[in-house]
Amino acid sequence: MDKRIDKKTEAALIKALESAKAYSQQLQENRDKRLWKKVNIPCSLYDALSGLTKNEMDRIRNNYDFRNLSALKKAELAAELGRLIPLKFKKVIYTLDQSRYDFIKIMIKNSGVIPDMGISVSNAEAFMGFSIIFPGLYDDQKVLFMPDELINIFFQIDGNELKNIVHRNTEWIQLTHGLLHYYGVMDVLLMKEKIKELTGQEVDILEFMNVMSFACDFYGQGRYTQYGYQDDRVFDAKKIVEEHRMRPGVDYYPFTKKQLLKAGDGDYADKTSEMNSFISFLLKYYKLSDEETNEIVMQITNMINADSKPTLIIQYLQSWMEFPSFEFVQQLTARIMELYNNTRQWVLKGHTPNELFQEERKFLKPLPSEPFKMVQPDSKVIDLSTHTKVGRNDPCPCGSGKKYKKCCGK
Repeated sequence: MDKRIDKKTEAALIKALESAKAYSQQLQENRDKRLWKKVNIPCSLYDALSGLTKNEMDRIRNNYDFRNLSALKKAELAAELGRLIPLKFKKVIYTLDQSRYDFIKIMIKNSGVIPDMGISVSNAEAFMGFSIIFPGLYDDQKVLFMPDELINIFFQIDGNELKNIVHRNTEWIQLTHGLLHYYGVMDVLLMKEKIKELTGQEVDILEFMNVMSFACDFYGQGRYTQYGYQDDRVFDAKKIVEEHRMRPGVDYYPFTKKQLLKAGDGDYADKTSEMNSFISFLLKYYKLSDEETNEIVMQITNMINADSKPTLIIQYLQSWMEFPSFEFVQQLTARIMELYNNTRQWVLKGHTPNELFQEERKFLKPLPSEPFKMVQPDSKVIDLSTHTKVGRNDPCPCGSGKKYKKCCGK
């Protein structure tokens, strides 16, 4: 009976997994068909827009903040967007960072069209959401192309001024990602002031938010919420903000510009000496590739920041490896606790628990260097070195004037 139930359950699970896999594959195929439609090259902006769905055009309309167009039909909306986008395209180009600027330069060098080089769907959709680059099928080949009108506008504004702005944007984006990597969530105005302090330059709040709007769509490392900007790994932004407010006397950890630029990389793993020691401990027992150790470092760091309990981290590691003994688990637990105490945490404004503990110790009164001495005769404190037992009818040593049995001896 049990075996029949087990086999039946197993078959149901396998069928469910196969159905889920097939459904996921179907979604991906539909997404690809929607993105890679037949196009004619060269292509005008209107023609590129006409090949989009109404929802895709609505996304472009919202990104450009075009008002009073929502009631238009698809053909009317394509025509109106084709007229309005060139008027605001310069502002969009002024939100680029170095990698996206270089990508567009490559396209223009190739007359505005290049074969698909494996661009991710999310990146393609982000470019398309600002009508900069569109995906399509040309001669049965996947290509990325830029409408002719927009190529001409880019040519007109490309120069030293744009290059300086692109350099500035690159720093803004990397620093923002670095700040979110360590703090989790940060108020927009506070972030603006931090970046001003780090770069030594004024930061226009509207320009900054426009730059980050496109960057959030494209890189997916952060997003804008009611609490400000938050790292995309953050699950409970409200909790982090509340923890920050509970520590008004704790400043955000003063990371250097170099540290934040490094942490701004999406694949950055913060390998502290404690983390390296932990990985070395694992490597004594298991053969792990660099890719696997990097994955473990990032996942454990994320779990600590999400306030996961040590037992959950142990369960995560068990999904990777089999533990050889109980003694091993004890050592592993001790090393995980060491990691907890030396990992920079979102709720602690980028500090480690050990750093805050050491800071608090500075304000504790030191113990006297000599043993406690006899107290003064008029003191109400009992000197334990000369203290003898108090009788029930003796005056209470607390100094109240009452008998001991009526006071502290009750």
